[in-house]
Amino acid sequence: MATIFSETLTRLRKGAGFPTAYRFYHDNGGAPFFKVSYRNYLMMEQGRNLPVLGRLARIIMGMRVPERTPEARELTLAWLRTMAGEEAYADMLEPLLAQGAPAKTTSPAEEALRRTLAEKKFHITADQILASVASFETYKCFFVMEADSGVWTAEAMAKALGVKKAEADKALKSFLKVGLVKAEGKGGYRSRMVGQLVEYPAGPAFPQGVLAKIRGYYKRLEDESPLEFGTSGMVRADADALRGFFPMLKSSVEASYAFNTTVKTKKSAGFFVVGRVHRLWNF
Repeated sequence: MATIFSETLTRLRKGAGFPTAYRFYHDNGGAPFFKVSYRNYLMMEQGRNLPVLGRLARIIMGMRVPERTPEARELTLAWLRTMAGEEAYADMLEPLLAQGAPAKTTSPAEEALRRTLAEKKFHITADQILASVASFETYKCFFVMEADSGVWTAEAMAKALGVKKAEADKALKSFLKVGLVKAEGKGGYRSRMVGQLVEYPAGPAFPQGVLAKIRGYYKRLEDESPLEFGTSGMVRADADALRGFFPMLKSSVEASYAFNTTVKTKKSAGFFVVGRVHRLWNF
């Protein structure tokens, strides 16, 4: 029997780009991440089980929803309503929680973009991540395969990226082994993820050391690449209120994928699009 929590969980899970409970569970690392079996997770979506608070936090992370944003609040309130019951929630909890609720900050256009992107997401697995970050040269090869619909050989890859042919060949073979590409023709490889938004699992599902390695690669990409456009600003804001802006920033970066091309043009190139919010000082 469905509950408010199970219905909300299912709707938000689909909205996050996971079409099935199976994909959501396994694309996030399965039992090591959620700390429950797939059967137990499925019972949550069926309304037969309610997760403990710690597992609710894991579910929110698995949806790639930043903390204290409207979507995280919605699922948490659905959990509270289901746990307490409608009458107790309305009488005791709702009056306490109603004050200071953050306003919905996304426009209808942003919601439409979010839904469109959710249907085009490729949720990369832990094994695929490890293959993609084996070295900086491998990571560059990974980006090419993520972005191009053509057939690539090690020789062509080495020429395009300025890496050694042996490095490109090793990278492509490792991608084939974990299902990121498929073999085509003599020594050729074609991407399985092209045209989709590659989305990484939540931090706790990452293999140890990978996040630091990716941050290092990002720093090298920034340092070694010319700046095409930049904008910045300084704002004084309440920290909790500003979190309502985070989904908008995430959507703005993801909107760059609307300009993605999977084929070479006269001026096509790889671009590194970054969105950040830095805390300066408290005052």
